[in-house]
Amino acid sequence: MTIRIVNSVKYVGLFTLALLSIIACERDFENIGVQLVDNNQFDTKDTIFEIIVNTKNVVSSQVNQDDPTTRDIDGLTQYLLGVYKSDKFGLLKTTFVSQLGLPSKVDFGDNPSIDTIVLNIPYYSTKLADNSDRTPNFKLDSILGNRDAEYTLSVYELGTFLNALDPIDPTKKKRYFSDESYNKRAMLYSGMFKPNKNDTVLYVKRRFLDSDRNTVDDIDTVKTESVSPSIKLPLDTLFFRNNFINQQNSGVFDSNDSFLDYFRGILIEADGTDGALMTLAMVNASITIYYTNTELKDETDTDLNGNGTTDDTNVPVRTKQSLAFSLSGIRASQYNRDYADGEVNSFFDPNVNVTIGQEKIYVQGAAGSMAEIQLFRDADLEAIRNENWLINEANITLYVDNPSIDTIVPNRLQLYNLDNNSQIRDVFTEAQINGIGGSLERDDNGNPYRYKFRITDYISEVLKSDNPLPLSRLGLKVFHPTDVPSAIIANDTLNKKFSWIAKGVVLKGFDPMNANDPQRIKLEIFYTINNE
Repeated sequence: MTIRIVNSVKYVGLFTLALLSIIACERDFENIGVQLVDNNQFDTKDTIFEIIVNTKNVVSSQVNQDDPTTRDIDGLTQYLLGVYKSDKFGLLKTTFVSQLGLPSKVDFGDNPSIDTIVLNIPYYSTKLADNSDRTPNFKLDSILGNRDAEYTLSVYELGTFLNALDPIDPTKKKRYFSDESYNKRAMLYSGMFKPNKNDTVLYVKRRFLDSDRNTVDDIDTVKTESVSPSIKLPLDTLFFRNNFINQQNSGVFDSNDSFLDYFRGILIEADGTDGALMTLAMVNASITIYYTNTELKDETDTDLNGNGTTDDTNVPVRTKQSLAFSLSGIRASQYNRDYADGEVNSFFDPNVNVTIGQEKIYVQGAAGSMAEIQLFRDADLEAIRNENWLINEANITLYVDNPSIDTIVPNRLQLYNLDNNSQIRDVFTEAQINGIGGSLERDDNGNPYRYKFRITDYISEVLKSDNPLPLSRLGLKVFHPTDVPSAIIANDTLNKKFSWIAKGVVLKGFDPMNANDPQRIKLEIFYTINNE
């Protein structure tokens, strides 16, 4: 454990004199030991300081990738889709928007007829041992809520143009936040939905290989090489005939800019009162048009036109085709929250007693809620600084309120400087962000128990007698991988606005009716004093 010196010059001199005295002394080992034991110059103590803590509503969070000129985190940023109901945190419904990537060549050929159009969005999943009938078996990952409750998924043509550059400062990439509004145009699909781990194969019925469109001529079995589950939504074929196939010679597919100006993207909307919220692999999602066109082929060993010969040339043959448009370019999520039926709603009271704080703390990601912490309630900082403490360790401990083995909470929380929106000093002085702590600890029964933060360096700087660091409010939120300072950006100290983990936790604050609760939020300091 690293020791922090509040009055460094004084203590370094004292320890140096003591060390020189021991070296110069000619007493035997036993006598030296006696002298050390009897030395009462330094005492090690600990104390507890009370904390004011209040729950705050998070209005929005950033939901698209950061500026690639500074730090490319595309792939770390996750996208939410679905519905999540929580008695503690209320109702969350999400919407996802994305541009489409233009294939290298768009040419539907002669006489194209659409068989089907499918929006395919892979789940995050884990492959398990195959079932007894040798069929693949998967577990869907990153899903929160009631997987058995159905809700509505709808797909629309996006009416809002997604700017790549910030209109205010075109030298920077535009950042999108979870409270953005988007316009919808034509509906491309709407239906009831719930996650399905067995949705691994797509069957495409081909009806246009002959002159009778009312019969199924062939069925294609479409699956990925790894055979993993995905969401598969059939889209409106008439819309894509009118707006894609019939436009192939209009110039809208000549360049990516022309295409994005013509077709702005898609919007996927979830609606309902209960369901499951999914973190999805949108970077691998696509819209695929499965169609049949006419190609001219030369006969070899097959009678393609049924005239009894196998040597004809330029025979028109109906041929199966497909063309995929990736969900790429600008992607973003919209979070629609309703706190009316959530316990947290009553803790957003702006008139809360700022001198005491709240008895419970509600912390949830995905633009949910966070905590505002004020240290040293009712303490005289100047008097403490004059004591010249040698800070050995300083901890903030937060206990989970009414936990059970079934309680789903974040695996980690983040503590940061709220006034400056920056990382706490200990993040950089104690082995990066892992040194500060904040990971979930469980009790002997496996129940979520507590989160503990080590902020020794920060408290040392606040309590030192000479030029102390100003005391700041601290923020507490759900931790995300993007909260780790970048190793490639100098002075990457700012706290980032990304938040896609919708898990939440209720923590114990300060309850004046139970002021001595050992599990109340508190700051505990271990220190050494000089008795001279």
